[in-house]
Order: sequence, then C-alpha cells, then structure tokens
Amino acid sequence: MLEKLREGSQGPVAKIILVLVILSFALAGVGSYIASPSEQLAAEVNGESISRAEFDQAYQNERARLESQFGDAFNQLAADPNYIAQFRNDVLQNLINERLLDQAADKYGLRVSDAQVKSQILGMQEFQVDGRFDNERYLAVLYRANLQPAQFRDIIRADLTRRQLQQALLGSEFALPGEAELLVKLNQQTRDLRYVTVPVDNFATQQAPSEDEMQAYYQEHQSSFQTEESIDVEYIVVDADEIAKTIEPSEQEIEQYYQAHLSSYSQAEKRKVAHILIKFGDDEAADKAKAEALLARIHNGEDFASVAVEASEESFSAENGGELGWFESGVLPAEFDTALFAIGEVGQVSDVVKTDAGFHIIKLLELQAEQAQPLSEVRQQISQRLQQQQAQSAFYAQAQRLAEVAFEIPDSLAEVAKETGLERKTLSGLTRSNANGELAQAQVLNKLFDPDFIAEGLNSDAIQLAEESNIVVRVTAHKPSVLKSFEEVQPQIVSALTQSKATKAAQQYADNIKQAMLSGEGLDALLYEQNLKLEAKFKVGRDSQELEPQVVRQLFSMAKPSEQKVAERITAMNGDQVVIQITAVNEAESVDPSETQRWLQQLNSVKTEASYQVLLDVLKSKAEIENLL
Repeated sequence: MLEKLREGSQGPVAKIILVLVILSFALAGVGSYIASPSEQLAAEVNGESISRAEFDQAYQNERARLESQFGDAFNQLAADPNYIAQFRNDVLQNLINERLLDQAADKYGLRVSDAQVKSQILGMQEFQVDGRFDNERYLAVLYRANLQPAQFRDIIRADLTRRQLQQALLGSEFALPGEAELLVKLNQQTRDLRYVTVPVDNFATQQAPSEDEMQAYYQEHQSSFQTEESIDVEYIVVDADEIAKTIEPSEQEIEQYYQAHLSSYSQAEKRKVAHILIKFGDDEAADKAKAEALLARIHNGEDFASVAVEASEESFSAENGGELGWFESGVLPAEFDTALFAIGEVGQVSDVVKTDAGFHIIKLLELQAEQAQPLSEVRQQISQRLQQQQAQSAFYAQAQRLAEVAFEIPDSLAEVAKETGLERKTLSGLTRSNANGELAQAQVLNKLFDPDFIAEGLNSDAIQLAEESNIVVRVTAHKPSVLKSFEEVQPQIVSALTQSKATKAAQQYADNIKQAMLSGEGLDALLYEQNLKLEAKFKVGRDSQELEPQVVRQLFSMAKPSEQKVAERITAMNGDQVVIQITAVNEAESVDPSETQRWLQQLNSVKTEASYQVLLDVLKSKAEIENLL
C-alpha cells in the first residue's frame, strides 16, 4: 500500500497538483504582504467615508447621553433588539446628515477662523469654574469623552461651519403676523358639547362564555399563556468608576503632578495692544510707504495714539488711539501675533507688519506675565485627575485579568472570583422583563438568553457595558417558557371573554346613542333603558382637564356643526364608551399681541425646522449614499 502511494506521488498528475498548491500558497503569501487590511466603513457619502470607528464613537456618545438622561428607562428600551437596530440607524443617519452639510459648506466656501473656535470653547459652560474657563476641567471633560483637544477643536469647527450654512440658507425664513394671529385664535377657541358615558360594567352580565368559546380562545392566544423564560446567573463586573471610589491619591503624588503639569495651571501671558492700520488700496507699494512714513513719525517722537486717531484706517480702534485690548498668543492673525509677541518691552513699537487686512504698526501697551495658580486652588482637581488615571490603569489591568481567567476557568465564576479578587454576584429567576442595572443592557440580555450560550453553561467573553466597564456572565440554571394548562388559565379566559362581550355590547349601545343624537329621535328611551345621563360642558379649551385627553383631542378634530349635526363615539381610558356631540364653537373675542408675538416666534422655528428637513432631503436626493453597516 505504501509503495503504491509512493509511486503515485511521483506521477505527472501529482506533480501538477503539487505545483498548483505551491503557487496558491505563494500567491496568497505575496498577497498578504502586498494587501493591507482595509478600514471598516459604516457608510460612504459621495465617495467620502464614514469609518466604523467614527460610527462606534457616535453610537457610544449618544447612548451614554440617553443613559445619563433617562437611566433605567433607557435600559429597558435597549433590551429590545428592534429598538437598538432603529437607534443605530438613527445615529448613522445623523452622521450622514452631518457629512452632507459639511460637503455643502465646503462647496459654498464657508470657513471658521481659529479665533472663532477658541472663543466658542472659552465660552462653553461645561469648561468653566466660578465663571471662568478652566483648562484642567476642559482636559478632564475631554478625557472622559475619549477626545483629544485637536479632535474637539475639529468638532467645534465643523459645528460652527454647519451653523453658518444653516443660517445662510435658512435664516431668511419668516412667518406673517396674520398666520400667527390665526393660530392664536384657533388655540384659544373653545367648544360646547353634550355627552353620554356608557359604562362597560352595565353589560358585564352578558351570557357566560361556552366551553367551545373558551377552548377556541385558548388555542388562538397561546402566546399570552406562556410562562416567561427565566435563568439563574452569576456575573462579575469591572468598572472604572467603582474602582475610582477606592483610590485616594497621596499628597506627594498631587505635588509631583502639579509640578509636572505646571503649565496647565497657569494663566497664559496676555498683552494689551494698539495698532495703526493702513488698508490695501490700488497700489500696495504706496500703502506700505504710507505706513512706513507713519512709523517714522512715531520714531521721531510723535505720540502713537495721536497718530492712530489721525491716520489709522480702522475707525473703531482709531477713536481709542488704536487700542484693541488684551490678547493671548494664538488669537490674532499669525503675522500680527508673531510681531506682537516679539516686542520685548512695554511701550515699544513694531516694524510695519503685513496681514490680509493691510499694513499694521503695533504697539505693546501693557503686559500681564504668565501666572501659575497656587496648588491649594487646584489640589482637588489634581486629586480627581489622578484618581481617574489610576482607576483607568487599574481597570484595564483588572479587565484583562478577568478576561484571561474567565477563559482559563470557563465553567466557574466562583473560581474566577477567587483568582482575580473580584466580587462575584448571583441572581435567581432573571427574566427579560425584571432585569435591571448591568443585566438589563441589551448586549448582556441577548447573550444571557442566547440558547447556544445557555446550553454551553460556560463563562461569556468580556462584554462591554460602557467605555470603562466590562462584565462576564454565566447561566447556572434555565427554566424555558412553557404553555400553561387550560385549567390554569380558565379564569383568565372567562374574564377576557366576558370583558370582550361587554365591550362589544357597550360599543353597540353607544353607536345607537350616536345615531339618536344625529337624528334627534329615541335618545331619551336609550338613556332611560340603561339609566344613563346626558351631560353638558361649556367653553372647553384645548388644554382642558375636565375631560380625558383623547376626548378633548376628538372634540377639536370634529367639524364645526352647521345644519348637519356632528357626533362621535370614543373609547375612554378605562374602556367605557363616550358619545360626544358639539353644540357650539366659540371663537376668541380678542387676541393678546404678546401671545401673537410668541406664536410668531414658534411659527418661525417650525418653518425653519421644516426648511432644514427639506435641505437635507434635497442634499440626500442628489447624493450617492451607501450604507455599509
């Protein structure tokens, strides 16, 4: 047998196959060196990519915002895979909208200066302490958001540019006072009505459901009679915020950090500046010569402020002797900034400096040197910063250790807890409806109730809860959903069928009352038969609390009565039937001008929002968009 195999391996067919195999490996190897792995994309907009990393960052940010705002209520929604799918799509659509706006802004040549970006950041309340911009708070907030300063500046620049576009294209929207006045009149309109409430309980003594009806109901509604699937779980959580609560930086660490980052706790040098500006005319050389002549006058002893008042072509500063105010480095145009901060002493004047605005002569009026905040003022900030850093380091170490040990000891989280020193938590009878906290997050619930995962009975991989929070879970017992017996749910079925029959009878009776109201015949007999009462309300407004909201909504959606009478049947929140009939529509006698103005502003906002949506729709209709998620 071996001899035959050896002979076969030397044959021409075998050699050809061998060559093909070698070539395939060789080409695959070369390909792996030549081809670099392509970046994962979430979408492409007119050939411009939105990376998967960019989408993930936006998704996490929006999720964190909603979790912070709504807490457990959001976690309950997030347990629904359909909701999360829609949520992810909404995040992607927002990114696509932003990219379309960015492309439109670039097409129209819209730009935002560095000074505008800096001013926006300095004015943001999130970065202020005691009404002043605090650099340490700024860095700490960016750190928690996993952003670098350069990234954040780009975000602010893009946002300001989009606002420019929106203002340019949508800022002309307006509403007419007549439109607002009409809306005020409609809002202040009241209506008179008469109504009859038909209680479902009046018909609860209908004929009891038969055995066949109950069996049919049981077969049709079996999904309603299932017990809820439940599990017993054990889990271990590693969370940076919880770790941070156990950390207290020492005074030595705080002092060392302060000295190492002294520049972050210093107020930058500021310079008070004045200038004389000669704007560009038809002859740039003549403009420069004019500026140099003014500089010569100053060097010959003339007062800078007097020359500025007389000759500067920037009227605003000229009125104040050329004074512009206080500036830090990096705020003014680059050429101007370089010349200003090159001046060595207060009172000195620069050479003629050219910028996009023209030719400047710059004078340093006052200088405020860089000043460091004392350690006592920033100790708490530094302590929190160190606490975050140390907690982050500990988190990554513990999270890695947890993942490794949970993999090495796959069938017991109790042993994993011993090895890692982390707390193991247990919970019995967990269902999708009673889950809360970490276990209520969609990615955790989906894992816990995955049939394959339940069947394995092993530890999960580390599941990310938030940016710095992981969980490992394991199912220790499982109770599947089962159909309850007919005998168990028979009382429930009797109640449901009785209620259904009573509701149908009440609806039919209410429809008879409606017809009687419209025809004007037989109403009294119907009321007497069921001991019902015809009631009336006058001057009911849109915000009335006298009637249920759905009744009020129906009341104001009905046509104004004329020769044709108007009546409708509505189901109340408790299931009772309500028949309403409009008897009069009362218009507002007068309109408050301030109310008209308020509605005018709201109407402007509504029209602007509608136009903004039209803008996006137009951009999308002309764009090539590919969803790659």
